[in-house]
Amino acid sequence: MKNNGLNLARRRSMIYNLRQRVHYTLSLPSFQLNLYLMATTSAALQKILKTPSRLIALVLVVVFFVEACIMLALPIFLPEDLSSETYALVDAISLTILSAPALWLIIIGPLRQIAIDEQARTETVVNSAADGIITIDSQGYILSVNRAAQMLFQFQPQQLLAQHVTDILPDFVMRPTSANETRQQEGVRSDNSRFPLALSLAEIPPEHQPNYVAIIRDLTEAQRLEKARTDAAREREAMRSQQMKTLAELATGVAHEIRNPLTSIKMLIQADRQRLEKQGMPSEDLELVEHEIRRMERSVSSLLDYARPSRPERKVISLQQILDRTRMLVEGRAKSAGIRLKLDSPETPVEVVADSEQIQQLLLNLILNAFDAMPDGGELKIELNQEESEAVVRIIDSGSGIAPDILDRLFDPFVTNKKSGVGLGLGISRRIAEEHKGSLHGFNLEEGACFELHLPVSRKQEMQKEESCPGY
Repeated sequence: MKNNGLNLARRRSMIYNLRQRVHYTLSLPSFQLNLYLMATTSAALQKILKTPSRLIALVLVVVFFVEACIMLALPIFLPEDLSSETYALVDAISLTILSAPALWLIIIGPLRQIAIDEQARTETVVNSAADGIITIDSQGYILSVNRAAQMLFQFQPQQLLAQHVTDILPDFVMRPTSANETRQQEGVRSDNSRFPLALSLAEIPPEHQPNYVAIIRDLTEAQRLEKARTDAAREREAMRSQQMKTLAELATGVAHEIRNPLTSIKMLIQADRQRLEKQGMPSEDLELVEHEIRRMERSVSSLLDYARPSRPERKVISLQQILDRTRMLVEGRAKSAGIRLKLDSPETPVEVVADSEQIQQLLLNLILNAFDAMPDGGELKIELNQEESEAVVRIIDSGSGIAPDILDRLFDPFVTNKKSGVGLGLGISRRIAEEHKGSLHGFNLEEGACFELHLPVSRKQEMQKEESCPGY
């Protein structure tokens, strides 16, 4: 009886201590209590599991809560004369039995669902990828493939799994590529046909031996398009060569059949002008005839210049000097047409290796075309800059812009929207730029148009710029 009394007193003391601990738990700060209450959802669990310490704390909270419930329930269901050893055994068994489903419900189950959802999400992303994705073990055997890889190599999944990667990628090298690196090689389909591909390889280190993931992109269509672009460029070049040949023959005939008679007619009119005026021919008519003869001579000269360009005499020249000289030539026409000229160039000389006469002819063509685009006046800006190893000249006008129907054919011969134009000036200008290893482009702006001339700067000036910027 004495022992029973001691056991009863001990159990009452334990119940009192347990109630105190439960009261302490319920009096925890609101943040910890909210975390505990939210632990039944996957989203809350993901927040809690950001660090291992939170997971351990959650497990301890669950076990403590289960133990608290057991200690409150045992005195109700167990007889009072039960020995302390038996009581402790029942307590341990109850804790084990009840903790397992509690941990499953609160931690393991949500964790498993998170893992299943993440795996499903990953499989969806991998299978919906346009590129082929293959995982490979350290020995080179295929572990998994996505749907794009199956379609790319035309194999069934079971045919690819456990197959060595060199069976479908004969030139495969087990060496990871860098971030922006790809290897171009050939792949082998199920019918033994080969196709070009680009491969990126990354290492996925597990606990023991590394695995690899290969991302494969089919280059068949890209190479087909590149070949089509190359063939189209060759066709354009062949057509251009044929045009040049035909134009050269035409220009030769024009030089003999038109230019010489025109010169004779002009000389006769200039020599007999006073006599013709005395005979009653109006001087305005003579001036008109002479003007038209000069215009026809310019057209013939354009044909000859386009068909048989002179060989450039290259030397180091300053583009600032060429632009200043060109501006002086057009200032009078600009004032009479109400056009404001603005030249913006750096103080440091921008030098190129070029034929000064041809570059000046190119710039004059562009500036005079800009004048024609502003019949009611406007503003013409000429900008010169050095961008890395290139000199860039921009001719910007405020006119009506380039007509959309000729924008793609702007530099083709005989393409123009001017009433009195032949359509050879821009073609000559681009050819001059290309013969100087540069380029010429034209495009519309919000107001007006812009022509950009790119020329390589002289090697001497490029070396001087590199010396002035040693950090680059």
